Amino acid sequence: MAQGTRPGKTGRWIILLALILLIGFCYRYFVPWPYRGTIIQASQHNGVNPYFVTAVIRVESGFRPSVVSSRGAVGLMQIMPETAQWIAEKTHQGPVTAKLLTKVDVNVELGSWYLHHLLNVYHGNEVLALAAYNSGPNTVAHWVSKGVLNPKQPNYQDIPYLETRNFVYRVLTYEHIYRIMYFWVNSTNTEAWGW
Repeated sequence: MAQGTRPGKTGRWIILLALILLIGFCYRYFVPWPYRGTIIQASQHNGVNPYFVTAVIRVESGFRPSVVSSRGAVGLMQIMPETAQWIAEKTHQGPVTAKLLTKVDVNVELGSWYLHHLLNVYHGNEVLALAAYNSGPNTVAHWVSKGVLNPKQPNYQDIPYLETRNFVYRVLTYEHIYRIMYFWVNSTNTEAWGW
């Protein structure tokens, strides 16, 4: 091969550095993680994986704290006011209003507590916990009792409600993406690298 047709070592390092910088920019643009410190703090406090909580937020609200669904679910984690009040009673907190649910710290704290609760109910199974988060524990209990979902090895594809099936799939996909894209974030370093 003729001299000069392949980049030298310096050229390869420059290309590699440019590629790393481009990937760094792209992940921050396409896979944002706003409220990371709050999410990690609430996740730690409630014993839930922060990537899991972040994925729920990404799918539920797209990180918009004041969004209200057509069904009345409020905030980042799209918590129904009745569910929020039930959580507040279980955790010995004061009354929770819909307006209070638009506060990031309140919403993420209550939502991550609820995720922890559902994970406990379903013995750590994320598919069942997410299905219950989206369609309600009574609905999931009905599916399990009818044999629609196998509680020992549930498959999200067996979920009868299309909305819930898509919700579970998207959350699990985003959880995986956040684990990969933010691999350096750990439980003791909430703002790694200052990003």
